[in-house]
Amino acid sequence: ELELQRNKLEGLSQQLAKYLPPQIHEAIFAGKYDTQITTQRKKLTVFFSDIKDFTRTAENLQPEALTEYLNEYFSEMTQIALSHGATIDKYIGDGIMLFFGDPETRGVQEDALQCVNMGLEMLRALDNLSDQWAKYGLRDHLQMRIGIDTGFATVGNFGCESRLDYTAIGAAVNRASRLETAADNGSIYISEDTFNLVKEFIDAE
Repeated sequence: ELELQRNKLEGLSQQLAKYLPPQIHEAIFAGKYDTQITTQRKKLTVFFSDIKDFTRTAENLQPEALTEYLNEYFSEMTQIALSHGATIDKYIGDGIMLFFGDPETRGVQEDALQCVNMGLEMLRALDNLSDQWAKYGLRDHLQMRIGIDTGFATVGNFGCESRLDYTAIGAAVNRASRLETAADNGSIYISEDTFNLVKEFIDAE
């Protein structure tokens, strides 16, 4: 009975892991995370991305093909994000919001550098995916646009006692979102605060 119960809990844990950032999932099951409505102010590096003109591309695809392309895209981008230590906040249509600095941080400068390097790797990965998809009939070469800002934000559990959302809000989040909207196809727009942290290591203007 104990073995059966343990296997059931492990299965439940694996299922929940797909809905939660890995850092939060691990902390909850280790008993180290407080699931109360609590937030704190932290300096984060916030990342937004989307695929330029994806809505137009999606209109020319069958739902099954669209689902397959999106899932492959998100799978690739998620692996890259986790390898750099990002906290994945949410998927928004074809967009991604994530951040560095909570619940774990390597320091403000290293967080910013990891975020920018992650964005560069994502651009290269989408180029490779688009080349592969072209062989299967996807005519449009998809391109990402990315916005990144480093600044203070309020991060933690928002919502009510019956439903919580772990996320970040504030000026840094808003700026990153606006930078992403303004970015050119296949480019990364970073704020001055992020630039000052990474300019010694990244070729940027």
